Amino acid sequence: MPTRRAAIYARISVAQEASVSIDRQVEAAQQYASARGWQVVGTFKDDGVSASEKRPEDRAGWRELLEAPQKYDAVIIWKIDRLSRKLLDFLHADESLQARKAGLVGVEDPIDMTTPQGRAFAQILAVFGQMEADSIRARVADARVKLLKDRRVVGGKVPFGWRSVPNPDGPGLVLAHDPDRIDYVRGMAERVLRGNSIYSVVQWLDEVGAPTPTGRGSWVYGTVERILRHPILAGMTPFNPGSTTKERGSNVLRDGDGLPVVDESVAILPVADWRALVAKLDDNDSAQSRPRALRSKTSALLSGLLWCGEHGGDGIRMHRCTVNGRHGYTCPECSQVISNFEHLVVAEFLRQKGERVRWTRVEEVHEGGAALLPEIEHRLDELDQLIRQATDREVRRELQQQQADLLDLRDAKREEAPNVSLRYEDAGWFEDAWASAGEDVEAQRAVLDDAMERIWVRRGGTGRRTPAQVLARLTIDWKVPEDLGPVDGV
Repeated sequence: MPTRRAAIYARISVAQEASVSIDRQVEAAQQYASARGWQVVGTFKDDGVSASEKRPEDRAGWRELLEAPQKYDAVIIWKIDRLSRKLLDFLHADESLQARKAGLVGVEDPIDMTTPQGRAFAQILAVFGQMEADSIRARVADARVKLLKDRRVVGGKVPFGWRSVPNPDGPGLVLAHDPDRIDYVRGMAERVLRGNSIYSVVQWLDEVGAPTPTGRGSWVYGTVERILRHPILAGMTPFNPGSTTKERGSNVLRDGDGLPVVDESVAILPVADWRALVAKLDDNDSAQSRPRALRSKTSALLSGLLWCGEHGGDGIRMHRCTVNGRHGYTCPECSQVISNFEHLVVAEFLRQKGERVRWTRVEEVHEGGAALLPEIEHRLDELDQLIRQATDREVRRELQQQQADLLDLRDAKREEAPNVSLRYEDAGWFEDAWASAGEDVEAQRAVLDDAMERIWVRRGGTGRRTPAQVLARLTIDWKVPEDLGPVDGV
């Protein structure tokens, strides 16, 4: 009887003390072959490869085994789960070996798939192996959800601006603000919510010497945007159950009503403000979004304040541009342009408002149940899409029930409308605030915002214009218009 030829296959996901190492698997397979007088013609390994995440045909070691020039009658493995933890993957691997007129043999599992009886028994073991893998996966997922709901850190990279600290209420770690970095994240969010571009935020971070997440190099656009899009800014936890990718995704941990679970102790923004921030990032297609090479040629001082007055109605907002190398603005509809005028606007502002009190608007919201309404509406929109996409009837019914419960909750919360009060605080004199702003364009813009609603621009004559002629093209809508001009006797 000819000597049986065998190949050895070994796999491990992560080497641990309790696991059977690659070398131990190979040694056991060699002893198995030697005890039966078989000739080992090759050894193939997949180290650090998950059987649940990668099919055998997607692994380098297994592909090398199937493509090997050596002939073999059997492939010796430690146990069935070394090859696969899914029945379908196991059957596909068996088909590939049958094509080579070979079968699997297990050291620990009593299988010999070179015979029909052994193949049938191995398939039964593979079913139990998949059941065990599914059970482990479910236990791990349940444990992870429990940890997340307890606000504990479950691993992974801690977002910039936060850190892991011992849980004051029990075992494990929880997230908390990193006192050395959280103010930089607040600064990023505040600037983008005010209308600043991410490129200007990058410049600010570099100017103030903010440490980067890696501690190396300088800040870049993508890093800032990634930080601002993270739901931790609103105290929410990224959570995409069932996802098999490495992507964080857009979903978050939710409660029984389907609403986000918010940990206010780690949040720096209300959920509604964070969603508004993300919306600004999504819509960032204005002139301010230009790269640094172009940003230095335009000015943000009056951005958003200038409107073309040639169209009637609500007008058209003018965009930043350059005119013969000078700061300017243009109308996207009629192409009207204006340049070399910002200093005239500032002078008019100081003349009309400099000696007046700067009243800063403060909106106080005493929230009732209506604070949840934006999130309820957001979740209802998500459920509409999920219901349309659901192909499983039972899943669709669960989503519809959640939708019905949320609609009832929305009705109840609408009856708890918040009380909103508006007041104005005395922030000193405008001229003092302007002097304090120095050369900081963002601070200057904040002062102008408290003085002006809009600046309307109309076309002027051709040729060079005097300052008076330029100002004649402008109409300023002042806030508190009855409070203008120099104060008599001052």
